[in-house]
Amino acid sequence: MSSNSAASERSAADSLVAFVAAPEYAALGDLLQRLQRVPQALQVGGVPEALAWAASNVLPGILLVDLAAEAHPLQAMAELAAAYGPATRIIAVGDAQDVDFYRQLLQAGAVDYLLKPLRLSLLANTLERAANGIPLGMGERLPGGRTVAIVGASGGAGCSCIAAALGQLIAGQRQMPCVLVDFDRSKGDLPLLLGTDADAGLAALLAAPEIDPRMLQRSLRSLPPALSGGVPQRLHLLAQRPAPHLRVDPERVLELGGALTQLFSLVIWDMPSCHTEGVAEVLDHADVRLLLCELNVQSARHVHRLVQRFGDERSGQRLLLVLNPTRPAGAAPLTQAQFEEFIGRRIDCQLPYAGSSLADSLLKGPLDPASHSGFAQAVLGLADSVLGRAPQRAAPVRAGWLQKLLPNAAKRHSYS
Repeated sequence: MSSNSAASERSAADSLVAFVAAPEYAALGDLLQRLQRVPQALQVGGVPEALAWAASNVLPGILLVDLAAEAHPLQAMAELAAAYGPATRIIAVGDAQDVDFYRQLLQAGAVDYLLKPLRLSLLANTLERAANGIPLGMGERLPGGRTVAIVGASGGAGCSCIAAALGQLIAGQRQMPCVLVDFDRSKGDLPLLLGTDADAGLAALLAAPEIDPRMLQRSLRSLPPALSGGVPQRLHLLAQRPAPHLRVDPERVLELGGALTQLFSLVIWDMPSCHTEGVAEVLDHADVRLLLCELNVQSARHVHRLVQRFGDERSGQRLLLVLNPTRPAGAAPLTQAQFEEFIGRRIDCQLPYAGSSLADSLLKGPLDPASHSGFAQAVLGLADSVLGRAPQRAAPVRAGWLQKLLPNAAKRHSYS
């Protein structure tokens, strides 16, 4: 077989046609753009539109179709399989969380079934398996937790503050076990923000000959239940006392990251702005990268460089650009439009200027996200985006809530 015909076959197997309901249309277009997948067709619709398209077009390698509006989805699936033939692999999309329905869809000819809202990493993995004809569960790693790496365009961008707030709100209001890793080994301040001892096991783990699971569990510092919705053992910390820089083997850092994803649903890394050993490696392997910025020229230049380095989302690893202002509104030297035009992409999330509210909360104990309600709500929205879920309404605030809950506040991880 010639190289041209082989490339043609790969292209045919990779070609994608998608029909989704109107509310999902823009979101799917954005996900495919992030994955750098150009669909053969992307249209609003469902099974009728997919059947009509098959009657007058070259059949694609992959069909993604929304079944949510179908009264008889299994019959519709059988009709699609007959119309598109065995060369087209069909990915069904819907909102029914039913194991029996899922199994019946697979028996009817679907290669997979994805729930709304679609997640970038899961969509990337599913499209890759469909293009290569790999059945679900074959040749895959055991599932682990997700890794989020937070990095600033420059020093003082507020990474530690966002990490502390994310950890507390995800553990407390989204009821997800997570661990915070303060990887700024020279000047880390996550322990201070969380009101705990600075020596939380990180240095000993990085210096050990190997990452032993029991040693890892002993090194983790469990934070007070009050910081995680009143539930013990839901929020943990790894950090070390600030000290002169000591070189560390990047492979040891990756080994640590992989071990943490086997213990926690979410691992949040607070990364230093100076890229010492291990920083680039964590960013390379993270499922989600949060890049904090401000509307000024220096931040724009650094963001442009970091986006070029870590902005490739084709494998399902997301990059979220987060505007975290450290000055009042109107004080920024650049407009948002100027900033976005320079870096070549839009800002994904905007946090409000919290003023001195968060800093003042430290006089009473750990960082309290609820001391600025707008900030807490924005970080919750960011948390939902990180978790790949639709935004939820915040629980109503009751008297005593602050003291009880926050008194002073399957592409899965692929470490190798």
